[in-house]
Amino acid sequence: MTDDRTTSAKLRDACIQLVAESGTKAATARAVAERAGVSLGLIRHHFGSMGELLHACDRHVAELVRARKEEAIAAGSAFDALGMVRATGSDHIMGYLAMRLGDDAEGINDLVDVMIADAEGYLASSVEAGLTVPSADEHARAAMLTIYALGSLALHKHLGRHFDVDIRSTELADEPGFARYLMVQMEVFSGLLEPAVRAQYVSAITQLSEEDA
Repeated sequence: MTDDRTTSAKLRDACIQLVAESGTKAATARAVAERAGVSLGLIRHHFGSMGELLHACDRHVAELVRARKEEAIAAGSAFDALGMVRATGSDHIMGYLAMRLGDDAEGINDLVDVMIADAEGYLASSVEAGLTVPSADEHARAAMLTIYALGSLALHKHLGRHFDVDIRSTELADEPGFARYLMVQMEVFSGLLEPAVRAQYVSAITQLSEEDA
């Protein structure tokens, strides 16, 4: 039984890595088996098909993200839907989502819905704390912020070209263009924050920019 679980995990992790590196089409049965170091027939034995293996990967990524929600909140990622994903500590998870978000998959849909619900909760708490201005439609605001963040993940290559950051990185703060990226985010979403809070954020980001200069 332990060997079966170990082999299943190897196949799942190999599939996640291949998708993260080169997209869903690259995750063929043969490529996954070779990456996992097991025989091709074990994919059918453990999952039935490549489609089911991908679904298993989606569910695994969703479980990892859910398990890291509290860590993301503690890190202050109230408006960063990617904070929970980054908290998994795996570049491959970020890369996997970047490649899979555009696919119509039940596991991905469920994960996006969970992120939106969490964002709505973060925003409600932030409004109560006097940090964020209230909205007439909190659910819609949470959905828009989440979709925007996940969309930026899907378009990570273009963000990298223009801002010199790779938002798939688990160490985003170490990226060369991080301070500039933060400042633009602040300008775009400044209407969310109460004026005094916004001023504090701008001051902190400005100081970060000067330290990097």
